[in-house]
Amino acid sequence: MKSYSLLILLFQFIYLKADTTIVAFDRVHHYFGNSGNVRVVTDTISFPEQTDQFLDITMNINLECPSGGCDPWDRKAQISVKNRDDWFEIGRYVTPYGVECGWTLDVSDYRSFLKGDVILKSYIDTWVEPAWLVSISFDFISGAPDLPYTSIRKVWNYSNLVYGDETNPVDISSYTGYIPSNASAANLKMITTGHGQGNTDNAAEFSYKLHDINLNDEPTFVHNIWRSDCENNNCSPQNGTWIYDRAGFCPGDKVTPQDFNLLEHINPGSVIKLDYVLQDYFNACSPNNPACVDGVTCAECNYNYNGHTEPFYFIESQLIIYSDEIISNADASFTITSQDTINKTINIHLMNYEPVYGFQFKISSAIDEENPLPSIPIISGSGGRAQLENWTISTNETGLVIGLSQYFGNPIPPGEGLLTQLMYSDNNLTSEFEIINISDLEVSGYFGNILSHDSGEPYNFEYTLASNNSTTHPIQHSLNLSYPNPFNPVVNIPFALYKSETVNLKIFDVAGNEVESLVRNKDLDAGFYTKYWDASNYASGIYFVIINAGTFQKTNKVILMK
Repeated sequence: MKSYSLLILLFQFIYLKADTTIVAFDRVHHYFGNSGNVRVVTDTISFPEQTDQFLDITMNINLECPSGGCDPWDRKAQISVKNRDDWFEIGRYVTPYGVECGWTLDVSDYRSFLKGDVILKSYIDTWVEPAWLVSISFDFISGAPDLPYTSIRKVWNYSNLVYGDETNPVDISSYTGYIPSNASAANLKMITTGHGQGNTDNAAEFSYKLHDINLNDEPTFVHNIWRSDCENNNCSPQNGTWIYDRAGFCPGDKVTPQDFNLLEHINPGSVIKLDYVLQDYFNACSPNNPACVDGVTCAECNYNYNGHTEPFYFIESQLIIYSDEIISNADASFTITSQDTINKTINIHLMNYEPVYGFQFKISSAIDEENPLPSIPIISGSGGRAQLENWTISTNETGLVIGLSQYFGNPIPPGEGLLTQLMYSDNNLTSEFEIINISDLEVSGYFGNILSHDSGEPYNFEYTLASNNSTTHPIQHSLNLSYPNPFNPVVNIPFALYKSETVNLKIFDVAGNEVESLVRNKDLDAGFYTKYWDASNYASGIYFVIINAGTFQKTNKVILMK
């Protein structure tokens, strides 16, 4: 039995490390005509569960002619995967003029997408029948990649960006993003192809243009998309005008992305702003140009969808981040980084690519991953990026932690670091649980837009024994949320000092009158403190707790409700 088990383990090891081929589509018919519209085909494909053990991943595309012949025209085509409810292009090509062909593309950058069950989409912009039979397969080549983890962010994506029309001006939004501190490399991947002909400069398909990429408002890269090698196409001979050079593509060839190395100009842990600036261009040969005259400005001002078609760019761009550590593809990633049973604190770390405007979650406990226990009661949250942006961290009776920007306060901008330090109550807690994790997580962006998110791995909870030599201290001064709130008649007022200070802690009414001094000019050491205010002799209403500790001052509101 022991030998048999060893053989199974050996087989699994060899299998996991061996080259693997996944056939995604096998001669799937793409067409448009009397039989229907099947220009887009999607299917769920089962890839290996992990991809960090594969050195390279390649995608093979093969086009065959159905009975009745191939599409006689060159058509743009795209292969995409769905991740977190969004589509990401992983390959583009342009079909040949009426002949069979095939290509291999390196898709190793998308290794974080190409695992488990993935929805794959194949699209060909064909308008005829029978058109094409499409086969797509993936080869996973065994080996140890230098940077086995990637994160992919969408940047600019336009399927039909009209070029040179003053009635429809180009408006490419700036992109603001973040490069995590554990990034070993970061590239801006650009896939741009020009389409349309018979215009001024024969744009955009046959027009040589240079476009600028600005990094943090500085011109940094020049994007030259021109293909000057179409006559050397391996997919030849073809019909049509395949030998003529084009903007970003050749008929019957794959489109090779251009990668721009961002870390040559900025450091990991940086917020970045990117702008894509197209070369100035005006299409005088357009029905939207009132000065255009048939036979004078050009042969025909109106688009005829034959020799004169509207100029436009087909753009897909992505920020590819590489690391030797696991990095998230989510808009926001929340993780527990540490906990302390002496001071009853849990530190929450946030890494976010997008601005965060609100969040909520619980801290759940469990004996193990299969035996959950009730959530840990959280009292308050303070410090970190949330406090820096003047956020309120509150809790409710179910243990839900809620973070919101106060009034018209700032969102939490892209970046990473301590989000907040939670204080919890150990009332009714037992020492049975060994795991804590973030659960019931929801994250909102601008105007309530839902952000994709993840919550990291479960955290192994450790029970710390109190010691006179304990060196656990708060990370900064804070006045934490009082509890309960509203209260009657006693309220707990927790605060923390990261170094020794002279402290004043006072209560004021809404008229600004001091009604109680809980701490008066007292020298306190670094640590966590809780003061109690008994308001039995005061009327119901709103009161303000104000702390002064050195140069630190903060005010919290409490409500006495009798």
